[in-house]
Order: sequence, then C-alpha cells, then structure tokens
Amino acid sequence: MGFAVIIEKYPGGNVKTERSDPFPPTPQLDAKAKTLDAYLSKRIPEIEQELINSKLLDERIPLSERQKSGGNVLLWHALGQRLRAICEEQGLTDRSLRERRWLWEAIANIHASERIKRARRGRARNHFEYCYRLSKFPIEFAKQINWSEWVYFLDSRTVREEQRADEWLTVLVKRHEPINRRMFRAFTQNLNKRIQNLDTSVLTKDELFGIYDKVWQETKTGFS
Repeated sequence: MGFAVIIEKYPGGNVKTERSDPFPPTPQLDAKAKTLDAYLSKRIPEIEQELINSKLLDERIPLSERQKSGGNVLLWHALGQRLRAICEEQGLTDRSLRERRWLWEAIANIHASERIKRARRGRARNHFEYCYRLSKFPIEFAKQINWSEWVYFLDSRTVREEQRADEWLTVLVKRHEPINRRMFRAFTQNLNKRIQNLDTSVLTKDELFGIYDKVWQETKTGFS
C-alpha cells in the first residue's frame, strides 16, 4: 500500500517536504499523508497531556535544552507505548526503520512540544525510536535499568541498526535472568568489543543470538 508523511511545513501551513514510499507519492498516498498529518496534530498533544496527567511529564514547556530534565524509564516507556500504537495503526511495525524515522521526523518537526523532544544527535540516534524500542519490554524489566544505560545500549552501533537485538533481549526477559544497570552496561561494552566491526545483517538469527548469549554468559561470569 505504501506510506507517506509530511515532515515539514511552511509558516503558513502548506506542505514543504513529504516523504513517501514509493516516490513520488500517488494521489492516494498524498491524501493519506494529509490525513496522517491532521491525526498527528491532534494525537501528539493529547499524548503529552496524558503524560502530564499521569505525573510523568512536567506541564511547563522548557525554553532550552539546558532546562530539560533527562526524563526516566517510566516516562519514556509510556511515551513509547503510545508511539508504538500509532505505528501499529499506520502499519509501520513491520515495515522498514526508514519509514519509522520519517514518522519521528514529522512528529519532532511539526507536532511535538519541547517537553518530549530531545536534541538531535545524528540520523541514527533518534529519541523517539529509542522510546519505541523500550516500550517493547515489560515495564518491570525496563525500570531495572536507568534511562542512561538504555540510551548507551541503543546508541551502540552494534544494536541501533540491528532490530533483532530487541528480540534477543525479550528472550532474556522470558528466562527471568537477573540483571541490573551495572551488568547491563558491562554487557553492552563487551558486546561492542565483540562485534564492533562485524556486519550482523549477514548473520542468521541463530548465529546472532549465539554471539549475544556467549557475551551475556561472559558478562554474568564477571559479576559472579
């Protein structure tokens, strides 16, 4: 069916930039992009208000990066759940990461306030994508690890382009493995050393999970 989203507008509200797959967008996709834009213009402020009402988000809008709090796992997990619901509605959970990045770009450029936006640190390091990925895990597991450790993990080149890392971590959760923030950071460091120069896209899931399991066991041994 394809996907299209408006990511920039002129001050008067007219479309400046639109991303689509396929490109150029068909008239049907163009209409869908406008419908999505109208939906996001309503839904994203609603999400912020829901987080404010839940006492997870400050009602005050920060005026600069220095005035922003770092946030915490509870906040970003809750935001991620809502962003994931939007992706599910738009059929983006099983589509390419590229298309989700277009959606995050649209939200950051047009629809979100400074309450939930964070400084851009490059194309691949995306705050909304991190929230989305965090929300895949049960909150009881997620909150065992500080947000800074989650960012360190998701920032790592070895996992930020490798979506199967989330699937492996879900298996770890189901095994009820004991974990804390220090162990998680050490695992990330060890994983980076092990596969920093390896193109994991050529590996089968079993091969990749075998590497993760070995690094995890070595990390656990170091903490025993």
